[in-house]
Amino acid sequence: MKILCFIDSLGSGGAQRQLVTLTVKLMKRGHQIRFLVYRIDDHFLPILQVAGIPVQVIAPCSYLRRLFIVRKVLRQGWQDVVLAFLGASSLYAELSSIPSKKWGLVVGERSANPSISNGGGRWKRQFHRMADAVVCNSYTNQLLLEASFPFLQKKLCTVYNTVDLKLFRFSSDNDNTRVYGSAKSFRIVVAATYNGNKNMVNLAKALLILKEEHITPSILVDWFGDSHSDPAAFNQIERFVAENGLEGFFRLHHTIQDIASEYYHADAIGLFSFYEGLPNVICEGMVCGKPILLSNVCDASNLVEDGKNGFLCDPGSPEDIAEKIQRLVTLSDLERQKMGLESRRMAEHLFNDDKVIDRYEQILTFASRHELLPINCCWPTEAPESAVKSVLQW
Repeated sequence: MKILCFIDSLGSGGAQRQLVTLTVKLMKRGHQIRFLVYRIDDHFLPILQVAGIPVQVIAPCSYLRRLFIVRKVLRQGWQDVVLAFLGASSLYAELSSIPSKKWGLVVGERSANPSISNGGGRWKRQFHRMADAVVCNSYTNQLLLEASFPFLQKKLCTVYNTVDLKLFRFSSDNDNTRVYGSAKSFRIVVAATYNGNKNMVNLAKALLILKEEHITPSILVDWFGDSHSDPAAFNQIERFVAENGLEGFFRLHHTIQDIASEYYHADAIGLFSFYEGLPNVICEGMVCGKPILLSNVCDASNLVEDGKNGFLCDPGSPEDIAEKIQRLVTLSDLERQKMGLESRRMAEHLFNDDKVIDRYEQILTFASRHELLPINCCWPTEAPESAVKSVLQW
């Protein structure tokens, strides 16, 4: 099958990582892959170059000009099916399908934003009518779309991310704590874009609570992320850290190429967002065999069994975040090691390459024939309780 992958760029985002990982694995199954992007950012380009996947970059231009170029590329018809990730890329591909198309079109939905049907989101998703399938990477996202856009129900399915088990290997060594001054720190790694939804300030408030309680060992959060998409949010957390003397407890970093090495030297992996799709940082942390700290929203209960491979927390409560961090810190090394082992076991089941790639192959094949999706194309097979609860609350 000839698959044209379309996304905004090859930048350091989670959607970009997932599409690159997915298509490299599809290529190994004998499919022909090409990439089309319209922003110059080569964070993941080396991976595609090693795999021998060609990338076509659309030069900077106006939105209308870009649409004409995308339409021209797609209507040349090299592909059997287009796989588009992220909202703008999906919209360009859908507009390029009007009035009709010969190729299949699969678009991705990757954010479980509760305001998914508000404002521009409502009219943009009307163009999903041109897609043959809409793949969500969380059940929360699928449930939101089903409720807001009933016409999509037969096109929707959920497939969890796949994770590169070689790149993010299981880390069983004990060299996770680092020494700062005279005391060892319990190190939590977060890899996420700096924006308001990621909840940096409530996490910082939780660290302030723990600092004032003189928790031993002291807690250190190392956050790695892109600050360009929401500079105001980054400036806000930077000021909060400085004004409250948290520089030794909450360190803000830009994105790095080798995030895996940071996972290996972490005691835990965390994410404290108000809502999420399926967060790569948590999936990757589970694969690395780390205890997880995660907001109890969206698909969280599929990723964390509270007290078994980590702890779930209330993102709106700095006190609860602080309590769950403290509970994890006060566990014995053996107890945390057991949590890490459970994270790895769950990851090998949830993010199983064969299951995920099988589902995508099935979806792309049916889309290329313009056929309705089969009933067994979701993975995992059932929606988690936390997803149903989140959607009902919203």
